[in-house]
Amino acid sequence: MVLRAHAFALIGLDAVPVEVEVHVTTAPKLPTFTIVGLPDKALQEARARIRSAAACAGVPIHESAVLVNLAPAEVRKEGAGFDLPMALAILAGHGKVAAELVDEVAATGELAFDGRLRPVPGVLAVAEAAVRQGLRTLLCPEASAAEAALVPGCNPIGCATLGEAVRILNGEASPRPLRAVPPPAPPVVADLADVRGQPSARRCLEICAAGDHNLLMVGPPGVGKTMLARRLPGILPPLDDPLALLVTRIQSAAGTLEAGSGLVRVPPFRAPHHSATTAALVGGGSRIRPGEVTLATGGVLFLDELPEFRRDALEALRVPLEDGVVRISRVSGSVLLPARFALIAAMNPCPCGSPEPSACTCTRGRIEAYQRKASGPLLDRIDVGVRLGRPDPEVLHADRPEATAQVRERVLAARRRQAVRGVVNGRLPVDRLADLAEPDEEGRRMLQLAARRLLLSPRGVHRVLRVARTIADLAEEDEVRGCHVAEALALRLGSVA
Repeated sequence: MVLRAHAFALIGLDAVPVEVEVHVTTAPKLPTFTIVGLPDKALQEARARIRSAAACAGVPIHESAVLVNLAPAEVRKEGAGFDLPMALAILAGHGKVAAELVDEVAATGELAFDGRLRPVPGVLAVAEAAVRQGLRTLLCPEASAAEAALVPGCNPIGCATLGEAVRILNGEASPRPLRAVPPPAPPVVADLADVRGQPSARRCLEICAAGDHNLLMVGPPGVGKTMLARRLPGILPPLDDPLALLVTRIQSAAGTLEAGSGLVRVPPFRAPHHSATTAALVGGGSRIRPGEVTLATGGVLFLDELPEFRRDALEALRVPLEDGVVRISRVSGSVLLPARFALIAAMNPCPCGSPEPSACTCTRGRIEAYQRKASGPLLDRIDVGVRLGRPDPEVLHADRPEATAQVRERVLAARRRQAVRGVVNGRLPVDRLADLAEPDEEGRRMLQLAARRLLLSPRGVHRVLRVARTIADLAEEDEVRGCHVAEALALRLGSVA
């Protein structure tokens, strides 16, 4: 007799249905356990975990011949999330649970040797896929039940052990009540009031937060570039429900979601080291995993020491910055990952990082080679640039800048004005690009003159218009005027002036 259970393989951020077929023969002379269907090493090792957990549940299977097939065979199966569905099907083959009950539910979870269930990545994606398959009941580790409950229509049953899962299926025990997710503690936000003596950079940060623009900061070490970048999430609005669900699913699939934390409402902040590979930045690998651009979706990707990153890694950012998605192609198929983030980059003006040009020891050729590490096509996708200098000590002592709460209020007001026009995350839908507000007569003349003299690309002109529109929103003005265009042009050229 062939027993069936329902599992799911995680590919990128999506879960693919996998049918677990189990054939059990009680034959003491043939104690074997075989798994077929492209299992990886972690899945092959499930044999030891299932044998031990089943023995702790009172069902010794070491005297049985067990054959497991994971269908479809051409989809590679990875991870320990198949432990629970395989174990349930095997126990059904030993008569410990009705086969039809196992066939009516989805299951995921890793087994410990003593039968405990451990959480696995991607439970949110598994719950979504199970509901699409018509399987509304999901057996999962107790720590993952709250995460699965975020999916409408899913009825997660959290189990502490394999034995408890069997008793619940048999009706011998009642499912544990779902633990209410406590409201998240207010995030500890680094305050903008800590950054003194950099009014231009603070203004750029506010504009970037209001319109989801990309920012490049150029300045010597220690003038506050990293401090500013780390304070950007504090002035961004909290994630709305659809974006919060997407960010939560991303973090769940990546294994970075804290168990029982509920929806992620705080915009993520990712700051990879400059030694990161292309796969680490945009995703990929032998097992396709989301990269930093996907993990930063809805938030900020901060690249400190921009010229120190590998050239191929930086060039791979061009498509995500433009399209907001990453397509990773393999021989077996392709995976589409979200990558809608605000890029904040920082770099020194030269390799030695001298705070004063007169003290710089770099040759002109060395400086040019250093700055060329960030290519023109990449820089063309950065909307705002600012140079930071070393502030005077008296300014540091006397400056009393605005706090994060005050700046956030202006950002939220600008976003509300954008929402009325149908703008989502600082951008109009592609089919509505013609609705981007045209500036007044003075602004048009200024933009045309700048486009000719500064050789702005059409993309550059469009991005200047977007920044000018954001500046007008912050000023609570309906019309984009010449002063808004002038500031947008100055900010676009600020990093290279």
